[in-house]
Amino acid sequence: MNKTFSTALAGLVLVLLAACSDPSAPPSVDLQRVPNDGIHPRIMFDEWGDTHLLYFRPEFPDNGLYLGNLYYTRYDNLAGSWKPEMKVSEEPFNYKDPIYRANLAIDGESRVHVLWFVDRPSQFVYTRSNIEKSSFESPRPIVEQNMEGIDAAAEISSYSNRIAIVWGAGDVSREDQRSVFMLESQDYGSTFGEEVMIADAALGACACCGLAAEFNQQGELIVAYRSAINNTGRHMQRLVVTRNAHSDIQTSYQPVHALSEWELSSCPVSTNDIVRDEEGDHWLAYESQSQVVKLNMSDNSMPELVSAEPAAAREKHPAMAFNGAGYKLISWGEGGGFFSGGFLRRALFDIEGNRVPLPELEELEIPDRSFVAVMVKPDGNFLILY
Repeated sequence: MNKTFSTALAGLVLVLLAACSDPSAPPSVDLQRVPNDGIHPRIMFDEWGDTHLLYFRPEFPDNGLYLGNLYYTRYDNLAGSWKPEMKVSEEPFNYKDPIYRANLAIDGESRVHVLWFVDRPSQFVYTRSNIEKSSFESPRPIVEQNMEGIDAAAEISSYSNRIAIVWGAGDVSREDQRSVFMLESQDYGSTFGEEVMIADAALGACACCGLAAEFNQQGELIVAYRSAINNTGRHMQRLVVTRNAHSDIQTSYQPVHALSEWELSSCPVSTNDIVRDEEGDHWLAYESQSQVVKLNMSDNSMPELVSAEPAAAREKHPAMAFNGAGYKLISWGEGGGFFSGGFLRRALFDIEGNRVPLPELEELEIPDRSFVAVMVKPDGNFLILY
């Protein structure tokens, strides 16, 4: 089946399924464990209507730790279930904690690109699938020069033939001097260029906090990361990376809003999530001052707290998704520690940003060392994987 026909068929299926639901009714929010008792779910929705899932499965005990492998699968829109999984990693590795999460991206040829961290020895490992997504290339180390003080995962993002890898590095004892680096491919991941520093070193970079990166529709790379100004200014920074006519990199920053400021002498161990809505705007869900915050990064709107009431404990590791009607779901863990996932929480908003009531949820714990992922099903309803 050629790509054009399969794309049209997938679109027809989604239209027919969506027509079966009531467009005026708020979407439902379902819960599901990650397949095969996996953890660290990472979800990507592509332009052809496919939902991709990457997860880690702990498999081998090793002196109190668990080694395991990465697995990849796609959602079967007709069956309403996940397809048989494929193993991505070739060698078992230590999954450590939520900050070292693996990440994935889908390029303009529909290849799947996967990036993860291993600590024996410490390095970022990269692989990509074939176009049919029936196999993955042999994984290979991808960052060679700027690996000092690596204490969190790298992010990977795609725009047609371009694949960007972004990470923070530098002396962990001098977080105010750390920075953010980028590695980019112009040929669907076949080769990568030189490692380039893209952030202002004067802002620093929080050592053990994850970052998020996503291309916008103009091919600009948006990066959200936590600074470490004077080792205490753990503010959320929005960095836009562009290339001029000579392919030189240029960067710009958005001023930090008060709700994104966080004075803290220690690392908050946080992660972020960037998602594009149906209008093309990019939204960021992140933790600030121990609460989950949402921000439309495409306009000058102010950040907003996600929780309706003050949380009883710290809110961590948010995930977000939009459906075709403009509803936005954000899910996160409350009360989680460095290794515990905390209790699952979620909030639903309509296209105007109004909170939509959800049924009461029994206390449900996210598995240790893990976090949630959010996806939209073909009928427009949401599914939270934990």
